[in-house]
Amino acid sequence: MKKIILIRHAKSSWDYNCSDLKRPLSNRGYNDADIMSIIFKNFKLNIDSIYSSPARRTLDTAHKFLNNLNYNVKLIIEQSLYDFDGEATEKFIKCLDDSYNTVMIFSHNNTCSNLYKKYTFHKNLHVPTCGILIFEFDVSLWTDIKNGKCTYYFPKNFR
Repeated sequence: MKKIILIRHAKSSWDYNCSDLKRPLSNRGYNDADIMSIIFKNFKLNIDSIYSSPARRTLDTAHKFLNNLNYNVKLIIEQSLYDFDGEATEKFIKCLDDSYNTVMIFSHNNTCSNLYKKYTFHKNLHVPTCGILIFEFDVSLWTDIKNGKCTYYFPKNFR
């Protein structure tokens, strides 16, 4: 069994004149990341590895989660996860070390929505900022993931 926890970054702030890579979270983003990380903590999942896009908003979201979860797993910044359609992220996932059973990835829109559609064969799902998708695949190798089941959790349901 392989699990992917895919988390879309929390709401970013447009109040700063900066590049897309350097855009920080908004106050609502920080609040949602707090809420969702506490919700996630209740799942008591063991995470083997944690990755993030290099964008500041994904890193800020990841750090908020890691601070609240107290995981003893190093956050790895992965350039290819700065991806907005899911193709690079899917390639990254398929190359993961097969000794990992559960990985957490902090990512972007449309990556989250497109991978949901691809892996579940459901119609489009809009994954809001700080939305959590938990995919489960009944395979032993990451290269074999094709379709699976997914549960999702969105901040508006917990505010």
